[in-house]
Amino acid sequence: MYVIYWLLTGDKTYIGFSNNFPRRLEEHRKKCVKSTKKFNQFEHYILERVETLIEARQRERYWKSSAGRKKLKKLYSLIVARSSSD
Repeated sequence: MYVIYWLLTGDKTYIGFSNNFPRRLEEHRKKCVKSTKKFNQFEHYILERVETLIEARQRERYWKSSAGRKKLKKLYSLIVARSSSD
């Protein structure tokens, strides 16, 4: 099982996938990942789960595409709206 995830900090985002999400998240937190080394505090969201590595790569590519980014922007708007109403 693979997890496609989204990290947010300020105006920066990172999309990745892993077959061991807790370990990968810890690597991000310990600043072991070059792409997220400069992220301070970040929020994480699981976008979806898939069975195979091929599917994970395809879905990661989708979320990084223009169409996927537009969808993420809508999701982010919903997250902000929900947290504002709490």
